[in-house]
Amino acid sequence: MFPKFMNGYKWLIDWIEKVEIFIASFLLGIMACIIMMEVVSRYFLNHPFPWVSELTTLLFLYLVFVGIPVMYKQKLLIILEFLFRRLPLRAQQYINLLWEVLIGVFIVFLIVSSYELQELQAHYLLPTLNISFRFFTIPILICGVSILLFNVYVVLTQVKKISGKEEEVLVEGKLEGKGGSES
Repeated sequence: MFPKFMNGYKWLIDWIEKVEIFIASFLLGIMACIIMMEVVSRYFLNHPFPWVSELTTLLFLYLVFVGIPVMYKQKLLIILEFLFRRLPLRAQQYINLLWEVLIGVFIVFLIVSSYELQELQAHYLLPTLNISFRFFTIPILICGVSILLFNVYVVLTQVKKISGKEEEVLVEGKLEGKGGSES
């Protein structure tokens, strides 16, 4: 039951990551088109659009906060491994688990805080787009939920790895592979 759940959960996380990559690419393309339109309008037609700055700021914010979970999932964030890799494997596993739990706690705090911030910003509007400031904090909430979903998966797999259940399966798989190649 648990491995079946984890496989389904992993599929969900991978699907969310593909959607995030698509959305980030789409936002980058839209942002490039809007900026190009503004440059042409401003310098060739001598008619700038006042809303372009606000809209590109909003799109860039969404692009960043949709991209951060992808970077976290693909382990592309900057980390210092110099001392970490010199520790024994067991110590690395415990430190990694502690680190992921701390990230999870921070992300829960981020989700709650961004929700509270949305309530504060609900009454303020952007001057030219005339939309609520809360649209600036929605991507933080989305980012937090996405990272938290993956973080739970990482913590569960790390606990499984530390408990030795995953290592036994890997050892058996290696033994079966060696037996097949030797005979």
